[in-house]
Amino acid sequence: MFTYISQMSPLSPRFSARFLVRVIVLCLVSTTLSLAAQSVKQPAFAQATFDTDIAKINAIHAIYEDLMDRRASPAEIDRFAPRLGIGQIENDVRGRVLASKNFFVQVAGKTRAGYVNALYRKVEGRPPTSGELERGKRQLFRSKKSLVARRLDLAEQLLTKVAYDPDGFGVTELVLHTNSAGLITRFAFEVDRPISADDVTLTVSIKGQQQRGTVRIRAYERTVSLIPDQPVARDGKIVGLVFLNDGGAIRIADLSTPARRLPPRVVPKRSPWPSTVFADQRIVAYYGNHISPLMGVLGETGPEAAVGRVKAAAKRFDEPGRKGTGAFEMIVTVAQANPGGDGNYSHPSRLEDVAKWIDVAEREGLYVILDIQPGRSDFFTESLRYRELLLRPNVGLALDPEWRMGPTERPGQTVGSVTAAEVNRVSRWLSELVIENDLPEKMFIVHQFQSRMIKNREQVLDRPGLATIIHADGFGGRSVKMQTYSIIHVSPPFYNGFKLFIDEDTRMFQPQEVLAFDPLPVPDLITYQ
Repeated sequence: MFTYISQMSPLSPRFSARFLVRVIVLCLVSTTLSLAAQSVKQPAFAQATFDTDIAKINAIHAIYEDLMDRRASPAEIDRFAPRLGIGQIENDVRGRVLASKNFFVQVAGKTRAGYVNALYRKVEGRPPTSGELERGKRQLFRSKKSLVARRLDLAEQLLTKVAYDPDGFGVTELVLHTNSAGLITRFAFEVDRPISADDVTLTVSIKGQQQRGTVRIRAYERTVSLIPDQPVARDGKIVGLVFLNDGGAIRIADLSTPARRLPPRVVPKRSPWPSTVFADQRIVAYYGNHISPLMGVLGETGPEAAVGRVKAAAKRFDEPGRKGTGAFEMIVTVAQANPGGDGNYSHPSRLEDVAKWIDVAEREGLYVILDIQPGRSDFFTESLRYRELLLRPNVGLALDPEWRMGPTERPGQTVGSVTAAEVNRVSRWLSELVIENDLPEKMFIVHQFQSRMIKNREQVLDRPGLATIIHADGFGGRSVKMQTYSIIHVSPPFYNGFKLFIDEDTRMFQPQEVLAFDPLPVPDLITYQ
């Protein structure tokens, strides 16, 4: 639990001066930044939550309503439900319904010409051309197969030709993760729309044998996986169904594409990054935007020069048993004074530009913290842009609620805020990213200089794989900064951060003074801006 926070801001006397500085900086920065927004996949994990047997029955009813204009009978349910997801995919069922005597009699009017016409109208939504009609009739006449088998051939050809998918929900790829013995350890289905953690499940079978295991869902991404209880050999046809409950019908994505097999992932036996961030080190960061020097000390140089400066700053915080380790805290989504093309009043950075700084930092043994100023966007959406970079072992994440605007607010005109629920949504995603990818613990920072900036802060959760830090972010005189820190500081399992403003602070605290804080906790993260 967090300690109680007063509802009075200790920095309110300096509010107008602070915002005058920030507004001037925003106006200058927004005229110099032209950073292209990058879209990044969006993950999180959860267990499946609904009954696949019910989903299959509803899906069969939907097929009959689509093709026969009625619900399936109990006998038709009994015919298809046991095999759906075991030996048959959804289009297999559609083909058999289209080839059935019931369709031939009730919809096609018992004639071959009527059958071809009805088939095209149901599958393509149009009557056949004269050429298509004649070819279809000839195919029904000339084959040596039974009439039902001939109808099935024609129906399946048409379904395949038009990639029939009335739900608009399909599997684009199946990726098989294997171990060193070549056995499958994960079936990962890539689907063609973002999904959420509460409305999807799946079934997987190999050669008619249903696989048991754990369903994992990358929420808001496009991946749903089955991790089998035991690694399995690929022996025969894989049939997979992804069930999406969209609030109405149950939709099914069929496995209709070849599987791609991934080799076993090689995990280094020893990582240079500690499994716990603050076990024997204190982090000292330079803060700013990597393009503009107007937003902090970090932007005053390139990455190579910044390494030397932050290492020297970190060394001044060395203590017996706890060294100072340098970091870059980079503002990657930057709040701006104008709405921009998307109306969000923020600019996301190009991933390749940020990656250059991360490459240098990793080589030099430094951390990188990606700082988010979302404007009218939200922290979750903006954080997802940088998933690829957050997979790096030395990269953490910071949320800056000052720049989290409401739908009618503008950066620089008001102090923003964030709810504990939004913070928890981001931390859950980041925690699961760490766990799923066997990454070392990451810093997860929330900046604060007024109590109202984090609503219901006592509800913020500590997540596995994250070192969650509340960062005291006010500038001014020493007494004002310490009053802010006395209210905002947190207790374990959370960590504390403290920002030093090189130009704005009055008599900025020196390293030995910060290390001597008492009775307040000595900060675990110190940031220079």
